[in-house]
Amino acid sequence: MDIIKDYFLETNPNPERKGCPDEATLQGLAEDRLPVSHPARLHLASCSECFAEYRGYRFAWQDAHKRRRRLVQWAAAAVLVASAGAATFWSVEHHLAQREVQQQVAAAVPVDATVNLLDAGTFRGPDDAATPIQQVLLPAAVVRLSVILPRFSQTGHYDIRIAKDKEASYVVAHGEGEGIDNAGTTVVKVVLDLRGAKAGMYFLATVRGADNGVYYYPLKINQR
Repeated sequence: MDIIKDYFLETNPNPERKGCPDEATLQGLAEDRLPVSHPARLHLASCSECFAEYRGYRFAWQDAHKRRRRLVQWAAAAVLVASAGAATFWSVEHHLAQREVQQQVAAAVPVDATVNLLDAGTFRGPDDAATPIQQVLLPAAVVRLSVILPRFSQTGHYDIRIAKDKEASYVVAHGEGEGIDNAGTTVVKVVLDLRGAKAGMYFLATVRGADNGVYYYPLKINQR
């Protein structure tokens, strides 16, 4: 499956986004709200950028679906052991569970954000000292992130990671996308699910697929 995933992510670059469906269509495909016969599914096989964005929406939707399923299973088990006299108690619990699901669905709506690394120094390896980039405020939500890479960065496939340390022993979120030339700068667009991230300091890592070069930039995440 990894071979197939890498094939679609790297083989069909479409930096000009010719013939691409809109974001609502990609999200509808990722969340199985559109039929299998929808023509946009064929487009995914011929556009690496759309396939990367589709995978980001898919991961976010699957995560929310798993959480909702756990809530439903918990509620079903509670009903089995509840007594008739606890009807009011379980009614309150059900209301809270429904509100949590609604909050999760609301948090899944992507928030646009940009990280500008154009004038940031690049620091490679876990032992390099790094000067923090401009303060970046990313919400604890699904973020549609545009990363402006440092000057002279090459185009190609990139993995963008948010981790607690440079060794990436605890990766909070990551997304993959194509580095595309935009008026002399290289920009990567990814979808990151930061709903599980707590407020604090993190590292943003850019990993270029062709040479596996990893560069780290300190950043700060604030909760929404």
